[in-house]
Amino acid sequence: MKQPLVSIVMVNRNKEKYLDEAIKSVLEQTYKNWELILVDDCSTDTSVNIIKKYEDVRIKPVFLEKNVHICKATNMGLDLAKGRYIARLDSDDFWRKDKLEKQVNLFENHAEVKVCFTKLDLVNKESEIINDSMKELYDLYNSRQKSRIDWIRFFFFVGNSLIQSSMMYRKELLDEVGGFKLAYMQCHDFEFFVRLIMKCEFTFIEEPLLAYRRTQTQNSMVHPENDSRYFNEYMNIRRHFFDDMPDALFGEAFRDYFLNADAVSHEEFLCEQAFLLRKCVGWTEKNPILGMMRLADLFENKEIEKILSEKYSYTPKDFYAQNSVFQYYEEEKIQKLEKELQEAKTIISNQEDHIRVLLDVKDNQQKYIENMQNSASWKMTKPLRTVKEKIEKKG
Repeated sequence: MKQPLVSIVMVNRNKEKYLDEAIKSVLEQTYKNWELILVDDCSTDTSVNIIKKYEDVRIKPVFLEKNVHICKATNMGLDLAKGRYIARLDSDDFWRKDKLEKQVNLFENHAEVKVCFTKLDLVNKESEIINDSMKELYDLYNSRQKSRIDWIRFFFFVGNSLIQSSMMYRKELLDEVGGFKLAYMQCHDFEFFVRLIMKCEFTFIEEPLLAYRRTQTQNSMVHPENDSRYFNEYMNIRRHFFDDMPDALFGEAFRDYFLNADAVSHEEFLCEQAFLLRKCVGWTEKNPILGMMRLADLFENKEIEKILSEKYSYTPKDFYAQNSVFQYYEEEKIQKLEKELQEAKTIISNQEDHIRVLLDVKDNQQKYIENMQNSASWKMTKPLRTVKEKIEKKG
């Protein structure tokens, strides 16, 4: 029986240092029936030359003349995919040799499996394993939720802990949920995972079949704008989290958090979703704005306004009180700014102390000079100083 085709989509942008290793990890797979759709997103380094040196017909390069960024470039690759299964590999990561084989075997022997992830190792720029030195991150990426329902809750309240380079999924699922959404640059994979979990369970092979690279350039201190974009994209994902979620799935996933434990109607669920959105960041009200926006919309529906009042004891008056709190901010960012402000104040205070010391020294020196000039010895030696000054002028 012929092995099913696996379509691998790799997008590259200026990763010349790691690109070879990524491509070779595909070529060295024990599973051989694959196609590598390699989209180069208008690299300005030597990436194009690196790609062109490979003559394997299974490698299908696409060279973009304009930089379109990760989502659009990935979608271009996905549109060309012909395989039964889809895998993604970032051009700075690499796979262990049996990654594809083990995932395909799982799919072929378990028709119920739709999406499969694996464990991973963290590696540095030299491809050395750094699991121990980055243990907290390593544990996060290899952590698991107990069920689909737990994953839905985790995605909503916490965020993402999965890496797309370890994933494989059935192509019909891609046809069902669609590709990456162009509004996302950093959380495109997370947003995609959210749509997938709404459709099916996730399955895991608990072996490290991916080497996931972490380098200093990924540090938010190097690119602080990434922090802001990351948070904004996370919030946008949460804003749309319930858009296509069936009521039955919503009730199963979030009933433990309902304000009205007896809620059953669609309108009541809309109320519960609004209140959940007020606490969508770690089950706190750090950023309640999404819920406030949803509640504002619900008040325009007279039936739902009545439900809010009668079943939740929540009226426009309560909304006005909650809306008096400053909401359009990222608390961690404010805390960071406050810390920086305090550090600046400390520096200024230390500088002011230093200036005061210098002024005290100056005052003491001036007093010393004045005391010396008023002394008897200073007055007695005045004629000698006068003669000395005249000699120096003539010289």
